[in-house]
Amino acid sequence: MLIFLRSSAVTNAVITTALDEVTVASYTTQYPKLGDGVRTIVPWYSLDADPMDFGRRLLRVAAADKVCLALIARATTTWGVDFSIRDDAFVTADVQKHYVKQLKIWLSPLSGNLNSRDAHRATVDEQYARLWNGYGLSQATLRLLAASDFFKDLNVAGRRDRIQIYRNVTEAARALVGEVTSWPSRTIEKIAVLSLLRSPGLAAFQLQMLEAVANAFTANTIVPTHRMWEYLPYYLRGAPLEAVAEDVARPRVLGAIHDALDDSAATRASVNRGAVDTFKGLAGGAEYRRWRLLPPVVRYQVLISDLARILPGGKHASNHWRVSFGAPQLNGLPDNIGGYGGWATAMSQHDSATPHDPGKAFPFAAGWSRNELCPNVVSSRLMLAPLYAGTSGHNQGRILAWLNLVGTLPALANVPLGLVISAGYSVLWRLYYDKRVSGFHTLFETFQGTYADATVRNLGAIARPAEDAAWSAILASSLTGQTNVRTFWSECIRLFGKRGPSFHRELKAATASARQAALEACPGAVIPRWNTTGDVDRTAPEVDVWTPEQNAAVLREYAEWRRLAENPPVPQPVSGSVMNSLVLFKPEEVPSLSLKDRMQFQVDIAAILGVDQYMGDPAMKKLFNKWLVKNASDKTTDLEERAERDERIKHIRWMFDKLASDGGGPQKMLMGPMVQAASSSALNPDEVD
Repeated sequence: MLIFLRSSAVTNAVITTALDEVTVASYTTQYPKLGDGVRTIVPWYSLDADPMDFGRRLLRVAAADKVCLALIARATTTWGVDFSIRDDAFVTADVQKHYVKQLKIWLSPLSGNLNSRDAHRATVDEQYARLWNGYGLSQATLRLLAASDFFKDLNVAGRRDRIQIYRNVTEAARALVGEVTSWPSRTIEKIAVLSLLRSPGLAAFQLQMLEAVANAFTANTIVPTHRMWEYLPYYLRGAPLEAVAEDVARPRVLGAIHDALDDSAATRASVNRGAVDTFKGLAGGAEYRRWRLLPPVVRYQVLISDLARILPGGKHASNHWRVSFGAPQLNGLPDNIGGYGGWATAMSQHDSATPHDPGKAFPFAAGWSRNELCPNVVSSRLMLAPLYAGTSGHNQGRILAWLNLVGTLPALANVPLGLVISAGYSVLWRLYYDKRVSGFHTLFETFQGTYADATVRNLGAIARPAEDAAWSAILASSLTGQTNVRTFWSECIRLFGKRGPSFHRELKAATASARQAALEACPGAVIPRWNTTGDVDRTAPEVDVWTPEQNAAVLREYAEWRRLAENPPVPQPVSGSVMNSLVLFKPEEVPSLSLKDRMQFQVDIAAILGVDQYMGDPAMKKLFNKWLVKNASDKTTDLEERAERDERIKHIRWMFDKLASDGGGPQKMLMGPMVQAASSSALNPDEVD
């Protein structure tokens, strides 16, 4: 949920008065921290009882905000879709729909987690008891909100349990507009890490690191403390941060390392067969079976992460490296955005990931909300980069720990440690970390940590095969061992991005293809499907997972959509038939919808779904989803009947798309007369994780 903080000595005007002249600023100078005795919590509904009224408030602020206007310009240029705001809404239906979707997640009283290792209580009363009661919110009000029409169809269970804490509406507007303008970037990031998941180049360097450690263990040149593990007990045993005796952790750590070395002919000579056999037999083989559900790159990264704590010296504290544009560029927004392509970036060190920390009364809140006045955040949003938990001290500290071992393990000198560790974490956190419980560091945020590795390197001679796309892009952007994150992210957009009004469909299909390739490259491994895993007590990798059939279904749907989009059928009435026959015309022969055509489409949809009238897009799409469950073609073995049902499904989807994309906006029929209804986008929204 989204809440504001203010001093009890002032009114809500300090929250609702926009920061018209502020582009970037020191957060603690702009908003000094509030002590327990003077802090007032103002939930979003104290400003506007209706969530859409609050959403419109933020878009009014955004339409006049310097940063938001620059973000809109960048997104419109990059994605080939109009992201502008008019009359307190995004002008493009798909973009507005995504904004409303984000509002539901951010404003829901069922969203919010501070200092808990579980997430998403099933009822508002459970959530109140766990969290909101301690912050003085009204249980009765939260019950009413949760039951309202706006939130009733929100699937909270698989969502990120985020809480957003701000001091002013301008911050909230920038955060939400930043999320919307980087909407395609979330999927681009996923495609990039799916590429890394099957990267032979990354895996080879990871195995070099593990082999160096294994050989040192064999030679007794280093003495580990195995019980200092961190991630391994979660992925092996479903027990995060499990505290155990040394003799419990040792066979699991050693066995996992040597099992990894057994994956490759290049490292197999270093394998301790006894350690592997012991590992396979622990808990009757259950732990090993669970462990091998993880793809190699992920298993190797879990070990690399934990070894930074297990090996001598342990984890290191680290300042945070952050990227930003210069003050002249940021202070000149939005008028100077046309020169964006020529702007230089700089890296600088800071004491912490973010100065936006509401204090000890809100433990770990800084991991959920970015500081929208920070040059790093404004610059990152201008790059349309996905943001979440901020730059990673965890990553940078582990890089320093491994660098500290180079003197003891000289084989590590040949490994670009900053790149390998950052890439491994990017895959682990994006795909296998339980993001329902706490924030994680994005690919873009994590790679800023490569600057913790100051070793002078020349990586130009390392092969960069096109089929290892993301790893090759990393190497090309990191020739000295430190990643130019602006160049790298621009290359990710070039490699994996899509443009135009159907970018969300194109990206969904591209993700399915990337996921399919990753699963084929990693036999026996799984990829979690967090957004359908409602039970918060289930742990990775034993959660809902993507199946080949699900990927294939996404690709089939996309192929049929492409076929209809390129050569859509125009229905012509056939006397005595509920369905209209499909007569194919070229797209250029299909005119814009007239009122008569629009009414005919709505009558056709209503007739197919078995209702007397068209009740508006949201209601009809819900009916269609229920109709799909009842009439799925795979419920019959009759091939002709199956083909007929498939054709009918495609036809309904095409009609919905046509209604949504037409300039007049969808209509709602109420017993004959036509009235304007809420705008909607494509039938199948983009899938989030």
